Amino acid sequence: MMLNKLHAALAVLALSLTVHAQYVYVDFNDTTLSLNGQIFDLDVNQDTAMDFRFTLLRDTGTTTNLIDAALVAPFDSVNGAILGQQRGLFHYADRLEVGDLIGATVSWAGMSPSDEYGTIDYRFDSVHDPYSQWQAPYTDGFLGTRTEKNGQFIYGWIRMQMAADGKSFTLKDCAYQQKADSTIEAGHLWISLAEEGLAGYGWRVAQGGLYLQRPGHQAPATVRILGLNGQTLVSGIWRDEEWVLPVAALPASVVLLVVECEDQHWVERIPLL
Repeated sequence: MMLNKLHAALAVLALSLTVHAQYVYVDFNDTTLSLNGQIFDLDVNQDTAMDFRFTLLRDTGTTTNLIDAALVAPFDSVNGAILGQQRGLFHYADRLEVGDLIGATVSWAGMSPSDEYGTIDYRFDSVHDPYSQWQAPYTDGFLGTRTEKNGQFIYGWIRMQMAADGKSFTLKDCAYQQKADSTIEAGHLWISLAEEGLAGYGWRVAQGGLYLQRPGHQAPATVRILGLNGQTLVSGIWRDEEWVLPVAALPASVVLLVVECEDQHWVERIPLL
């Protein structure tokens, strides 16, 4: 049994999966930018063309070397956009929470029309510009995205986390609404799915453990256990007939179990109390 504990993204796997409401989830290895000038390019809508470039500025500034900033810029400056608005001197990318709606009716002024980039976080001498929303608590947040595909707008989100000192940030995963010109909720992936069983698969909670059972001689399966806020609590590869996890490792009273095996899915909400 292999476990990758307590991470918000499914860092080991690289996959795309269509779920309820035509949401498509896109996982990639967690990517941390920590060097001045370091960049990361991301294709959110999976059309093989890059949509956004992320850049870290660290200990920089023409004369001061006191500026730290996280920036995002679209490759398509006409159609590509980040949800946000101008606040103070900068066009800031909003920090979204799980369930926030992303669609045509929100503000897409998170990128400067003249400079063609948006500011996620900005600090001078370690002091925040007060207009940045990416401040404490330094947990996962979501960027709302708009891209163009086949002449229509596609809405999505990117999950990321700023470091407390502002000198690095980590990009974790993203998703988009496959249906053109339709809204998507930030962070809602498997949470929207109806329950679905797999023949011979079952579970029980006993003696402080969550036990998953299945028939023998099955192909390896991917297991994900999520909190009902959409955060992945535990993921791993299920190879044997039984997969056991201590309930104490799951900081939730109800979890969502997602098991994938050879293009089949087992989705179930499990009360742990």
